[in-house]
Amino acid sequence: MNESSPQPVIVGTDGSPASHAAVSWAADEALRTGRPLRIVHVQEPWTLGLPDIPPPMADEARTVESREILDEAAGLAARGRPELRVETENIQGETVRVLRLLAERGGELVLGSRGRGRFAELLLGSTTLRVAGHAARPVVVVRGEPATRRGEIVVGVAFDHDPTGPLTYAFEAARRRGSRLKAVHAWDVTDTFARQAEEDPSFIDPLDRLTELLESWRARYPDVKASEEIVNAHPAAVLTESSADADLLVVGTHGRGSLGSLLLGSVGHAVLHHARCPVVIVPV
Repeated sequence: MNESSPQPVIVGTDGSPASHAAVSWAADEALRTGRPLRIVHVQEPWTLGLPDIPPPMADEARTVESREILDEAAGLAARGRPELRVETENIQGETVRVLRLLAERGGELVLGSRGRGRFAELLLGSTTLRVAGHAARPVVVVRGEPATRRGEIVVGVAFDHDPTGPLTYAFEAARRRGSRLKAVHAWDVTDTFARQAEEDPSFIDPLDRLTELLESWRARYPDVKASEEIVNAHPAAVLTESSADADLLVVGTHGRGSLGSLLLGSVGHAVLHHARCPVVIVPV
């Protein structure tokens, strides 16, 4: 692939139903963006948690299985999408390390919410944070994808770090899909603290701040109908609830407080476990 070629949408598969959902989502995304789709399967070393001496022909059998998994995924991606450019690759290595490297080499990395083997661990604990928290490109976790299109994309906005990455992804996605966009800021404070803040001369109302922030984005994307919402509640609860009516939930990976802390602890786990639509984790 030459330097002028568009970066592919990369999706990981292990043959599980969840990874099939990720492949389908990634295939649609590749078509929407005019990019190729690259399907990868990570074949971990035999010695990882297993006896040092594998049975005869074990590596060959696992390679055959990997090929079957990739062929099945490629067939799924091509179904109903004859114009889609699809390539596959079996990569030997440690899952998290491979996924991190892949996230640096593509336009975005797409993963299912469950899987088999080490992929099964991917979204059940710290492994997700190890991949998404260090990824140089957006990571999409496909879970709870609705059967019918809802026509809305939700983006979480924090004021304590640059929101350019999440907002760019969200507005571009909304434009491609012809969807509405809702920018949400969760302000988890007590009534007493809120009153004290309002008495501070330097205090800026969060809704005014969010509206001002979106002005330039509205000018840049005039065809996207964007709204803003301020909620005094825990970010995990706000994002999970918002995902119920969304086709996509977009959040950032760094920052402190509010939505900015998403992937630094329990909020990240809560969203990735309970969101009702695919979640896009964008580095900031």
